Amino acid sequence: MKTDRSASRPAVALVAAVLAAGANPARAEDKKEYGVYEYVVRSAQGGLPAVSAALEAAAAPAGWRVLATLDSGAPQGCPYKARVLVLYQGEYAGRVVSANRKTGPFAAVDRINIFEDEEGVHVAVVNPHSVNRTVLMDDHSHQALSQAHLVALRAVITGAVQGQVTQRSFGEKRDQGYIGKTMGVMAGGPFDGKIQDVAVVGGADWRSVAAGVREGLKRKGAQWGMQLAYELELPEQETAIFGSTGTPMDAKSFSIVGAGGDDARRSLKCPGLAHAASFPIEVVVAREGGGVNVRLVQVMYRMKMYFEDAGKWAFMKNMGMPGSIQDELEGQVRAGLGPAKP
Repeated sequence: MKTDRSASRPAVALVAAVLAAGANPARAEDKKEYGVYEYVVRSAQGGLPAVSAALEAAAAPAGWRVLATLDSGAPQGCPYKARVLVLYQGEYAGRVVSANRKTGPFAAVDRINIFEDEEGVHVAVVNPHSVNRTVLMDDHSHQALSQAHLVALRAVITGAVQGQVTQRSFGEKRDQGYIGKTMGVMAGGPFDGKIQDVAVVGGADWRSVAAGVREGLKRKGAQWGMQLAYELELPEQETAIFGSTGTPMDAKSFSIVGAGGDDARRSLKCPGLAHAASFPIEVVVAREGGGVNVRLVQVMYRMKMYFEDAGKWAFMKNMGMPGSIQDELEGQVRAGLGPAKP
């Protein structure tokens, strides 16, 4: 793997301009409500393959590297499709990881969702405001960075895709990054407390550990189909980020969430495809002190990050699913690393 050092001048210039204009955002912005996702274009011109191709072609000139193009699963009987583009912009990712070396890698990449429904083809993104507030644990000093990045990402999309431009948010809407417990008992708390070490390898080279994790994640999971989707190396931070996703894991997740909190989508046949950018799930390899840690966010907590608008009863009825997904991922990682040394 190679780190992309060719960050685009347009993207960097836009980020710099916004940062210069708002390095110290007003306190009123600290509690602004953001949805987990944001529409950028609705009723886009062209079919899903054409829209996807246009975005992939526009990414590199604007400073993003396409790490993966992934066709998502769909609930049974759904006639529509979703495709997720995983993107990386070097300067932004470096800033996020530098902000918190332990938590930042879980917010380093962007995910664009191109999906269909009865109303046409739409393009939405995971909102960096929402994710960064959670991952960086309400450190408000990074609001300007999140805003600059969202503006730049939206500019790439609207410059490549014609349609109805919108900023309508959806998914769980939060006025803070902290996520509380469901019914007082399930999957809540500060983000850094939900990062779990799948393995800690002492005295090892981080790249060799990453190679083992890569091999493990390549093996398709038996229950949920979890499998390596992308990989990204950040040499300056001695860190590698892997993404894993699979079907039927994603299809069932979309079936459970349905329209979520978006009343405008309740009459649609398979509204859960709007949440497709929730995946892949991140697995992070990072040197820390004298060892190399392989990290995963507790899957139940991560599901709450991206699917909390499904409602508390949906979580209660499916509370065994996140744990079994986590077991599958951890089993793949351990198989790739081999037997633990005494």
